[in-house]
Amino acid sequence: MPSLLLILTIVTGLVDAVSYLELGHVFVANMTGNLVFLGFTAAGAAGLSVPASLAAIGAFLVGALAGGRLATRLAKHRGKLLAMASYIKLALVGVAFLVSAAGQVLTISHSATH
Repeated sequence: MPSLLLILTIVTGLVDAVSYLELGHVFVANMTGNLVFLGFTAAGAAGLSVPASLAAIGAFLVGALAGGRLATRLAKHRGKLLAMASYIKLALVGVAFLVSAAGQVLTISHSATH
């Protein structure tokens, strides 16, 4: 178990580092940073995105609510819970990939026309 926790900690850090650098200075794995950024912008700091931080926090809350409801429904069937959560995660990653690919295509086609 300790090695699994170490691996998850490293992956979470990597996800947050990449998202911070590539997604407009927003964290996707830990919400604490987004709350700190909102505080910075309230204090007048420039260069941080309030909409991006609010979107990340909102998506986190929706995911937590959906995950909690799913866990409550399937609490007696841990295997079904794991399978369903894995399928949902795979579907969401697929959608994120498609959205990202579509954005890349639009960016490339826009660059080619200008």
